[in-house]
Amino acid sequence: MKDLYHGTIYDITEIDVEQGKGYKDFGKGFYATSVKSHAENIARRNKRIIEIKEAKIKGRNPQYKTGVYQAYRYNLEFDDRCLEKREDLRIKVFKEADREWVRFILKNRDSDRSIHNYDIVIGPTADENTVTIINSYREDLIRTGYADEVLDELIKDLEPENLPKQYFFGTYAAIQKLRFKRVKREIVG
Repeated sequence: MKDLYHGTIYDITEIDVEQGKGYKDFGKGFYATSVKSHAENIARRNKRIIEIKEAKIKGRNPQYKTGVYQAYRYNLEFDDRCLEKREDLRIKVFKEADREWVRFILKNRDSDRSIHNYDIVIGPTADENTVTIINSYREDLIRTGYADEVLDELIKDLEPENLPKQYFFGTYAAIQKLRFKRVKREIVG
């Protein structure tokens, strides 16, 4: 069993893969990480995004909105033995940020749906810094048809050894491999 964390500002009582948003690394679904601080940072970022949207709607300047907020961190157990039993689930594991991974996340980030039929995808996270770097290469990637040389340069700039691992659950069959170990409500600043 592996502990995974899901950082959110919403109180989730059950996981609904249809509630996930598109245009994400591995597609529309439920995401978790094995890095607790990464989940907490996601909750903080999502709260900031909501605060900015609300401030703009109300005509306030969002840069002055600060303070403490409540966030939920879900500690999940993932039965990673299912990775060995591939007959019941379609699983894709990216062991590192390589050319295949970059092509995969770029295709998913360009779609409001998953561009694959995997139940579970595991691999590096394209975080905010990663997205900035990828976007700086986007023109060259398109112009060259995702040439290997351009992908290699991009990957070198990503510093892939520093990217936290993420777990994507895209189907209800995949969600069945998770169970809530503990739900902890936290105050995160």
